[in-house]
Amino acid sequence: MKYSKILVPTDFSESAKYALPFAIDLAQRYQASLHILNVVEPIVAPVDFAWGTYSYPDIEKQLSGYVEESLKKIIAEQIPSEIKSDSTNLFGKPWREIISFAKEQGMDLIVMATHGLSGFSHAIYGSTAEKIVRKAHCPVLIVRHPDVKFEMP
Repeated sequence: MKYSKILVPTDFSESAKYALPFAIDLAQRYQASLHILNVVEPIVAPVDFAWGTYSYPDIEKQLSGYVEESLKKIIAEQIPSEIKSDSTNLFGKPWREIISFAKEQGMDLIVMATHGLSGFSHAIYGSTAEKIVRKAHCPVLIVRHPDVKFEMP
């Protein structure tokens, strides 16, 4: 196995923060680059009496600025300087954007967190991590935060 490009999706949650050191360790072992990715879902709101996606330019601009700063902070404060790293912020469905980005950029591995979504909401919405594991072109390492407990559905 040789990993040269590792993708680390983040939603800035505690679980995502917990997964990052695993990716850093693998990047150091394989002299791989790290790419931190955040995907913001579009805001869904009632539009003309029907549910749909609507663009809120001011909110999206503010959010994009916050995300960019947060991504830069992760790289500056948590990733050792000897590891080549960069970041991207995208808008869309997280699982779809992560899979597309990984394939387009030739990522060799995806390292990400799961928060153990279960029960009714899991049956209805599914899990981002689960969809990525099933559909990604490359291996996916899922890291569970120790405080997240598994519950049988």
